Amino acid sequence: MFVAVLFSCSEDNVQLPTITTFVSQTNPNASGTPGELLKVEGANLSGLKQIILDNNLEVSFNPNLNSDVAIFFNIPNFDFDNPYNFGVQPIKFITANGEIDSQINIIQPAPVFANFSALNPKLGDKVTIKGDWFIDILSVTFGGEPLDYTLVSDKEMYFIVPTSATEGAHVVITTPAGSTVIVPAGPGVSNTTFLDINFGFVDYLFEDFDGNGLYTSTWGFYGDAGALTVTAAGQTGNCAQYDYNGATANGYNGCQNNEAGAFLPSTATAASKVTFKMMVNASAGSSFDVILDTWAYNFTITTSGWQEVSAVLDQFGSGYNPGNAATDTKKVDPSGILQVKVSLPNNGTASTLKFDDIKFRVEE
Repeated sequence: MFVAVLFSCSEDNVQLPTITTFVSQTNPNASGTPGELLKVEGANLSGLKQIILDNNLEVSFNPNLNSDVAIFFNIPNFDFDNPYNFGVQPIKFITANGEIDSQINIIQPAPVFANFSALNPKLGDKVTIKGDWFIDILSVTFGGEPLDYTLVSDKEMYFIVPTSATEGAHVVITTPAGSTVIVPAGPGVSNTTFLDINFGFVDYLFEDFDGNGLYTSTWGFYGDAGALTVTAAGQTGNCAQYDYNGATANGYNGCQNNEAGAFLPSTATAASKVTFKMMVNASAGSSFDVILDTWAYNFTITTSGWQEVSAVLDQFGSGYNPGNAATDTKKVDPSGILQVKVSLPNNGTASTLKFDDIKFRVEE
């Protein structure tokens, strides 16, 4: 006699999938940024069929990476044309053994600055910003003031330099990933991004003591000078350090570039349209003269540390005397300047001055 015995399995005997841990590469919780790899651990996870994000987006995965005890998948990269939501949202795993409902937190990255299309735009010029994660922008500011902009994609935007701008300023992009912080840059804010406005000027770098500039000759000193070092430590490299030893035998002292020839354009003849600029570092209250050939201007700084000093060339006095500027009927011709000199007062006391980044700003 042959008896056939049939066995059947009911749904009650199916072992449903379960999750014990849900982590990312950077977070112990079910959180991650776009593109980041996440791992789900549990039981009865084999036969993964689908991963559904926020009830509508199907997430791709590699079935070869999954097993009965683990599922691996990457958060989808963000698509500007078909965006998904950031923040906490539902996620569903559909396996051969059933479905699992869970939650995931997709973290929005802070905006990333790459570059400006122009570093020295004029008022009214169009400037393009390129970078990444220009998503859900709350504000764009220029010098702390709201800035109208056009968003091209999550990697590009552009704006028109405000005609009301009076100087260069930081551009700050703020998103829900953080709050607005101008300096220093903070969460949710692009890298510190300074835009230098061109108001019709051209800067000519005379000397930076790192081998750059229109003029890179050797420097010497004269008169009652003590010592000159042109490889002293500056803000970002070498600088010049001039030390006056307090002698008064000659009644004058200074350091200067070795004369080589005029360096500014031949068209730069108006002293009122050229500005001398230099970075200096000395003790508060220090006084020194800058002499252009024989035309002099006196600077006195009120705070210690590195800072920029500047003066329009028509404020320089003739005959090595800064006080002559008010009465001189003839001003220095910028196009014919051959030397830049730095001098400290012969007052019988030792003084030290560091200086760097000598520039001339010429109005076009």
